[in-house]
Amino acid sequence: MTRQIEGGALRRLITRRAAASAAQPGQEEPEQEQVLERCELCAGPVPPDHRHVLDLSARQLRCACRACAVLFDSPAAGGQSHRLVSDRRWLLDGFELDDATWAGLRIPVRMAFVLRDSVAGRTALFYPSPAGAVESPLDEHTWRELTEANPVLGRLVPDVEALLVNRTGGAGEHWIVPVDECYTLVGLLRTHWRGLAGGAEVWAEITHFFTELRRRSTTVAAADDRLRR
Repeated sequence: MTRQIEGGALRRLITRRAAASAAQPGQEEPEQEQVLERCELCAGPVPPDHRHVLDLSARQLRCACRACAVLFDSPAAGGQSHRLVSDRRWLLDGFELDDATWAGLRIPVRMAFVLRDSVAGRTALFYPSPAGAVESPLDEHTWRELTEANPVLGRLVPDVEALLVNRTGGAGEHWIVPVDECYTLVGLLRTHWRGLAGGAEVWAEITHFFTELRRRSTTVAAADDRLRR
């Protein structure tokens, strides 16, 4: 089943990341990209590095100015309608996910992300594809075993954070990331995929995505269950 988190915020996020990727070293993004960004909650201006709010009922990302981001920076602030997307990126050291468990997930690509869907009351597994984010069945027993082996997963914030797995090119990397990072990755595949194998361009973009994610991440032990939001 193909499933998307839609919204103008996501489209602009993907466009902005693509422009930054294409820019020469030291070259800034076009001025119009910055002035067009508006808060989708109050219509005020937002900086390029603004936060996003997830509309839970519509499954849409909304651009948020600093004031609106602060307003929703509490689990109870948005009630059952909105959640502020996290801004933490943790590279998980010592994460336990063996080849047999991975094979049992039946993911046809070497990337996947898992999040807790509070509206549906379940844990959802997705993988990126040229058609969008495709949901794959996830047995709750498998997820419980992963959580027991990697206690840091207990710190995932429902809806707005995800476990991101990268096994491309022989990698074995695992992150806790904001959900908009996952959909940026999905957008890269949708935008750059060519032919049956994707082509050199999309794989260069994927490599760049994970390189930048490593640069912006803090390394955290997967066995550490003391970390708080």
